[in-house]
Amino acid sequence: MSYIEVKDLTFSYNEKTNVLEAVNINIEKGEWIAVLGHNGSGKSTLAKTLVGLLEPKEGEIFIDGQILSEESAYEIRKKIGIVFQNPDNQFVGVTVRDDIAFGMENLCIPREEMLSKIDFYAKKVNMLDFLDKEPANLSGGQKQRVAIAGILAMQSDIIIFDEATSMLDPFSREELIKYIKTLHKDGLTIIMITHDINEALLADKILVMNKGKVYAFEETETIMKKKEIFTDSHLELPVSLDIANSLELSDKHKEIREKLWEYALIK
Repeated sequence: MSYIEVKDLTFSYNEKTNVLEAVNINIEKGEWIAVLGHNGSGKSTLAKTLVGLLEPKEGEIFIDGQILSEESAYEIRKKIGIVFQNPDNQFVGVTVRDDIAFGMENLCIPREEMLSKIDFYAKKVNMLDFLDKEPANLSGGQKQRVAIAGILAMQSDIIIFDEATSMLDPFSREELIKYIKTLHKDGLTIIMITHDINEALLADKILVMNKGKVYAFEETETIMKKKEIFTDSHLELPVSLDIANSLELSDKHKEIREKLWEYALIK
C-alpha cells in the first residue's frame, strides 16, 4: 500500500456540482508532488480532504495504511499538516512561541518536552531568535516558516503547501522554496499546490487537476514533454520547455532541445 492512497474520492459543496469527482492517486513516502490546475479545478479542495477538514461525499483516503474517518482524524492529523496561502489565518498565539506550541498542547505533550521541541524546531526553520516576537511583525516568509515549525513539532512527516508562496515577495518565496527543498531531502513527503510552473518543476511528480478530475499524474520529466496536457488544462509551460517541445524532432535540433530541457529542469 502507498503512503497516501486516495480511492474514488468525490466531494461537493452543494450536492449539485461535484468539485472533486472519482479522484484516484497514490503517493509514496518521501515523494514531492506538485499539484497544478486552473482556478476551480479542485486543488485546494483536495488538500482539505486529505487533512480531514472536509468530509468526502464518496470514496476513501488512507494515510500510512490508516483510513481517514471521524474516529481516526485526530491520529492522522499528527502525521499530516497544511500550510495555507495566507499565513495570518493560521496564527492563534500572541507570540511565535505560542504558535509553535499550539498543536503540541492539543496533543497533551508534557511541558518540558514541549519547551525543548519549540527550541529545536524554531532553530530548524531559522526562527529561534524570533520566539518572543508577535507574528504580526514577521515577514510573509517568516510566518510560513513558523507554520512549518508548528507542523514539524507535532512529528508530522507529510506537509501540504496550499498556494503557500503566492502571497510572498520574491525574496520570501525563494527563501521558502529553499527550505522546502531541505524538508524533502530530510525525507518528508511534500504536496505542493501551486500556480507556478517553475515551482512544479522542482517536484518528483506532477498532478494536473482539471474540472475536479485527475487529468494527468506522472513523473515531472515525462509530463513536461506532453504539451497537450498543459494546453487542454489552460496551463502555460516555461518558455524554454515550450520552445523545446515545439522544435522539430530532427537531429539538427536534438542538442538545442536537450540544452533547453537541461536548463528548465535544474533543481
